[in-house]
Amino acid sequence: MTQRLKQMASILRSTFEHFLQDDCRRHAAALTFTTLFAVVPMMTVVFTALAAIPSLQHVSGDIQGFIFDNLAPTSGAVVRDQLTSFSQQAGQLTIVGIIMLFVTAVMMLVTIEKAFNEIWQVQSARNGLVAFLRYWAVLSLGPFLLGAGFLLSSYLMSLKVFSDTAGVVGTVLPGIGLIPVFFTTLGFTLLYTTVPNCRVPWRAGIISGFAAAVLFELAKKGFGLFITSFSSYQLVYGAFAALPVFLLWIYISWMIILYGVELSRGVALQETFSEGQRHPVLTMLSVLALLHGRHRNGEGVKEVEVMRVVGRQHQADWSSFAKLLDQHKLARTTREGDLVLARDLSDINLLDLLKQLPWQMPLAADFASYPSEPWLAGVQAIIAPVEKTMDESLVQPLGQLLAVEVS
Repeated sequence: MTQRLKQMASILRSTFEHFLQDDCRRHAAALTFTTLFAVVPMMTVVFTALAAIPSLQHVSGDIQGFIFDNLAPTSGAVVRDQLTSFSQQAGQLTIVGIIMLFVTAVMMLVTIEKAFNEIWQVQSARNGLVAFLRYWAVLSLGPFLLGAGFLLSSYLMSLKVFSDTAGVVGTVLPGIGLIPVFFTTLGFTLLYTTVPNCRVPWRAGIISGFAAAVLFELAKKGFGLFITSFSSYQLVYGAFAALPVFLLWIYISWMIILYGVELSRGVALQETFSEGQRHPVLTMLSVLALLHGRHRNGEGVKEVEVMRVVGRQHQADWSSFAKLLDQHKLARTTREGDLVLARDLSDINLLDLLKQLPWQMPLAADFASYPSEPWLAGVQAIIAPVEKTMDESLVQPLGQLLAVEVS
């Protein structure tokens, strides 16, 4: 239990540090600005999709309430009425206008993916048909899944209130009031696992999704308390008071969402790390060995897979590792974000690699503390006699070496 708590504390500390290092506050500000332009198109797409299915129309009011509770929890009826009015007016647009709304919504998703990819250190975003299909799935299937969830919620609530099985439901589902948190967790989980252009483990997505949902609910309550306690802003802004409040809440929301991305990455990488000191040269050889094995099968390597051999010690240094691989034309990143070999490793020897890398040659102690690898013994067998020769050659006393008579 103590070890698990230490591990959790390590993840949270590392996540917060990376949250600051990755400048997530700037990303949140940029996404807040983008949200102003995309919120109406996104809502229009959602409501249009729900209207296309008759069986979901009777829960559309619940879904709208759920969206507004999370989008503008304390902005009052002003923002809600305006957003609803804008969405209804957008529903009367021509086909050209609808296409433009769809493009605006897609641009919002592209901006989100870019921010997520920067946190995951993915070099390239999705392109072409793959990106279009992913965005289409989010915009079309998202409302249907949300509607299906509210249908289930309505059914369970009807059992609890009107059915003779109310006692059973109350016993089996005592947390039925937490259904909104469940939907928020589900939404964040899907966001964290599908948007980044890399493979995100479901366990990391679920943990970060739940954490973000809890932070979101706490933020809503805290934000509501702040607004009701400090109402002097209404005296300053008057009729425009709802606008800065709305912007502030959107900014806080994106801060929470981006922290969830950092947490998902932290959990995913923590699962792959092993303890112990790692010599950077041996770490680089581990990465090259992984790339070499995948290269023979015509496959690339995901960043999370690379982190399995990099280790916690060099997590923050991975960007410099990647630059060295690219600089010496050893590896490159594909459009899909995979890392692949850029040249045949048969054309480079160990001496050439050691000359190119900025680190000293690993010694016997470094091999002893390094995790077991199939190639490790072969490399150690080559370096061991070199180390022995160095030891024998460098034992000369400094007094003897520096005793040079000047004539």
